[in-house]
This record gives sequence, structure tokens and C-alpha cells, in this order.
Amino acid sequence: MAGIALLLALAVYFYFLAWALRGLKRLAAKSLPRAQNEAEPRPFSVIIAAHNEAGSIARCLEKLTRQNYPAGLYEIIVAADRCSDETAALARAFQKEFSRLKIIEITAAPPGVSPKKHALARAVEAAAHEHLLFLDADVVPTEHHLWAMNRSFAGGAAAVVGLMKFFPPQNLWQKFLVFEKLVSWCIAGAGIGRERPLIAYGGNWGYTKSAFRQINGFAGIESSLGGDDDLLLQKMGEQRLPVQMCLEPQGWIRTAPPESFRRFLRQRRRHFSAGKRYRPALQAGYFLFHASNLILWLGGLFYWPGLFFLFLKLAGDALVLRQGQKLFREEFSLPAVLGFDFLYLVYNTLIGPLGHLGRVKW
Repeated sequence: MAGIALLLALAVYFYFLAWALRGLKRLAAKSLPRAQNEAEPRPFSVIIAAHNEAGSIARCLEKLTRQNYPAGLYEIIVAADRCSDETAALARAFQKEFSRLKIIEITAAPPGVSPKKHALARAVEAAAHEHLLFLDADVVPTEHHLWAMNRSFAGGAAAVVGLMKFFPPQNLWQKFLVFEKLVSWCIAGAGIGRERPLIAYGGNWGYTKSAFRQINGFAGIESSLGGDDDLLLQKMGEQRLPVQMCLEPQGWIRTAPPESFRRFLRQRRRHFSAGKRYRPALQAGYFLFHASNLILWLGGLFYWPGLFFLFLKLAGDALVLRQGQKLFREEFSLPAVLGFDFLYLVYNTLIGPLGHLGRVKW
């Protein structure tokens, strides 16, 4: 029975690996680099929804106000969401050097509506341009960020997903977080490559006003605390809207890793909580992927014939992650991949269910 269970688990797991590998290869094929002069600069409205971000928003705005992009072709909108600190005041200080900076101060969200989604919707209404870019207040974009995102929109994309990278990791814990991000990017990239977008990163992505209106905005997901990225992107996918992924490092942003395990846990619970609103087929897919992974690890650790199945699983993981490392410019040694693969199992088994338990706060 144990051998049959392991064989079935391996078959299920390999199905997902093949799905991811094919998707990543398709993504690479349709995301060939473009020369800067091949994409005419388009106007952008850059939106930041900030809740008590006085400690970080100035650095983000400094980078945005000094973009290597035609100054008259973009505006910045800061939605100061229920702030009790100096976030709005710090943003106003930048209006002296960048007149196209708008500040929306929000004191409360309507009952039953996620505060962040309400802030984002208000900013979208105030945006002057068709193409919208979204950044978190605590990220650091490159000076060429707008050019890179502009090129990603050049093929007529309704949405573009960018990466959020940590500053260079300083310890083993932070290195694991980079590995966890890499797995997430592989899933996100494979979904986009297969034209079944699943994951976006609210701290660095963009879409058009037309696409937002076509899917009726946040209607149907407005009560979910998270999901202003994933759930919205999945609505676009259901409408078969074209989605692209920015594979240019200049379009990626940097951010600090969580400064404590408690903050990390709070972030991940909020992220996992959005999974409760995924469509049933997608929830089932995630369950089967993680369940088969757990069975293969348990088989390899506690049933010696299971080591063969575990070896095949790890070889498949390494193949997919190698493709991801090339696309997303990350480097991991084979021993690191093996060690972090086990930690990834523990992380998802213990922390993943927490997003479905209790009340998650912003």
C-alpha cells in the first residue's frame, strides 16, 4: 500500500512540475527583451496605498520622482489609508519638487469592504491615465522602473506582474525567504506563460483602467482582506485578458524582509487568507500539490524504499527551479535547494493553514 501511495503521489507531483516547466518555457519565449526605443512611452498613474508608512514612504517617493522617464507622462497618487502618523505630511513635502503628486487622505472604509481595496479603488477613480502601476510604500524601485514596465505593456497587455525582491539576504532565514519567493515566482510565471494567471504581487504590478472596469473592479472580492492582487488577477484571467510578466531586473523592486518572525507570520497569514476565495479547482490544485509533496517527503524519511521516490521528486524540483533561477536571476547551490525544499514543506504544512483560521487583521 505504501508503494502505491508513493507512486500516486509522485504521478500527481510530476503533473504539477511538468505544468510549471512548460509554463516557464512559454513565458521565456514570449518575453524576449525589447529595445527601449521599440516601446513609445505611455502615460502612467503610479498608485501607492499607504497605511502608517512614515518610516519608508519618503525613500519610495524619492525614487519615483526621479525616474528616467518623461516627467510629463506620469503622475503619482498616494492614498493615505487611515494613517495616524506623518505619512500624508511626508508625501506633501514631495509636491514641491513633483507637482503631479496627488494625495488622497482616507479616514475610514465602508462596512464590509477591505480598507486597502477601498483605498486602491479611490486612487483608481482619481487616476488621470489609462495605465496604472501599483507599488507598496516600503519598496525601492530602480530609476528605470517606468521604462521597464512600459516595455512590458508594449504587446497590449491588460496587466503586468512585476517581482518584489528582498535586499541581499544576511542570514539563513532570509535566504530561505528568497527561496520561498523563487517558488512563488515559478508558479506565477508558469501561470502567465500558460495564460492561466494565478499570482500577482500587489507591491509591484500594473493594469489598465479598462481591464479594471471590464471585470467590475473588486466586486465580489471586496470583503477579503487580502487578494487585491491575486484575486483581481484571477478575475482578469477568467475574462481571458492578456497578462504579461516583467522579466527585466530594472522593473523589479527591492524591499526589506520582515524584521521579525511575528511580522512575517502576520504577512503570510494575510496572504494565505486570500486562498479561501480562490475558485474550488485552484484550491484543489494547491491541496494536491502540497499533499503529494508531504507524502513523498514522509515516504523518504520513514520508509526506506521511499527514498527512490523522494530522489525523483527532488530531481524534478531542481529542474523547475533551475529554469526559474535563470528567468528571475537568483542563484542557489544544489545543497541549498535540497535543504530549503524540506523547510518549504515544513513552512507550508505549519503556516499555510493559519491563513484559514481565526480573523486576519491588516
